[in-house]
Amino acid sequence: MNKQDLIELLKRYDQGLCSDQEKAWVETWYLNYEPQPLDTSIEVLSADLDEVEQKLIEHTTFRRIPLWPRIAAAASIVIFLSIGGYFLLHKPAPVQTAQNQMHNDVAPGGNKAIITLSNGKKISLTDASKGTITKEGNTIIKKTNDGTVSYEGSAPTGTTGQLAYNTIAIPRGGQWTVILPDGTKAMLDAASSIKYPVSFPGNERKVEITGQVYFEVVHNAAKPFRVVTKEQVIEDIGTKFNINAYDDEPAVKTTLVEGAVRVSSPGAHSVLETAGVILKPGEQSVVQNNKLTVSAANIEETLAWKNGYFKFNDDSVESIMRKLSRWYDIEVEYKGDLPDIKFDGEIPRNTGLSQVLKVLELANVHFTIQGKKLTVTP
Repeated sequence: MNKQDLIELLKRYDQGLCSDQEKAWVETWYLNYEPQPLDTSIEVLSADLDEVEQKLIEHTTFRRIPLWPRIAAAASIVIFLSIGGYFLLHKPAPVQTAQNQMHNDVAPGGNKAIITLSNGKKISLTDASKGTITKEGNTIIKKTNDGTVSYEGSAPTGTTGQLAYNTIAIPRGGQWTVILPDGTKAMLDAASSIKYPVSFPGNERKVEITGQVYFEVVHNAAKPFRVVTKEQVIEDIGTKFNINAYDDEPAVKTTLVEGAVRVSSPGAHSVLETAGVILKPGEQSVVQNNKLTVSAANIEETLAWKNGYFKFNDDSVESIMRKLSRWYDIEVEYKGDLPDIKFDGEIPRNTGLSQVLKVLELANVHFTIQGKKLTVTP
C-alpha cells in the first residue's frame, strides 16, 4: 500500500465509507501496532498496514472490533499526523498517562448485588450459592444457574398487614437481573436499585427504582405495572422499556422498545404532562427541569449497556466519564479546561479501563490512573 492509498483509506474510515474488510484492516492495525520513533515514515506505516492486510486475507472470516470513536476531531488528527509520518498514539507520552500505566489498570464491572429482606437482613447475591437463598414466609427466593434472582410460592405480609418489601441494590461496578414475583424481568445497571413487594396483591403492581433499569413486563390489564422514579411515574401497557434515572444525569429518560407506556411527571408545569403521555415503540420521554418532552429514540444506544457495550452518540467527555465512573467504580477529577469534543462509537464493557482511555486520548484528552482515582486533563 503506497502513501496515497493509505491517506485515502484513512479518509474513507473517517467518513464512514470503508467496507467491513477495510475497517478490519485499520482497526486491527491500531490494536496491534507497536510504537515507532517520531520520524517513522509513511512508507513504514503503509508496510505495517500491508502486513495486517495479508494476515486478515489469510483468514476466511473477519472479526470487527467496534472500539474506535469516529469523531471528526480525532479522525482528522489521525489523518493529519499520518501524512506527517506518525500517529498520535505513537507520540511519546508522559510516564503518568493511561497508555503507559497498564499496571494500574482497572478491571470492568461484573455481577454484583445485595438484597435487603423485609426484616432488614442483607444478603450478598454475589456470594450466594445457586439454589435457595432464603425464605420470606412461604416464598422461596432463589438464585438460578445464570445468576438471576427469582421468587416462588405465595408471599407474606408484614406483621401489621403491610406488604413485605425486598430491595436489590447494585453497587458501582455491578449489574444484576431479577425476575419479580409476577414474572416481570428487571435488569439493573451499576449504581441502581429496585424496591418491590414480595407479592403483588390488590389492583396494581408498583416498584420504585433508582439509576438505570430495563424492564420486560408481564402484562396484566387488570393489574397495571407502575414504576416510580424521582421525577416520573411509568405505567406499563404491555411493554419492554428502559429507564435512566441517575441522580448525576441532567434528565430522566424512558425509552420504549415494545408495547406502550404512559409516562407522567407529577411535578410538570402543564396538566397534560401531569396526566401523562403515551409512548409508542421507538420513542423516548425526557423529564428535565419539571418539563416532559417526547422524541424519537436511539434504541441501540439506549440498550447498549445491557447488551454489553458502551455506545457513544455525540457524547461529551463529561458524559462518558459519568458512565465510566459507575461501571469501573472510579472517582473522576478534572484539571484544566477540556476541549469541546463530542464522541461517537462503541466500546465493549468488558474492556479494561486503560484500553478505553487509550482510545479517548486520541482526541487530546489525557488521563492519569492512581488506584481508583482518574484525573482528566487537556
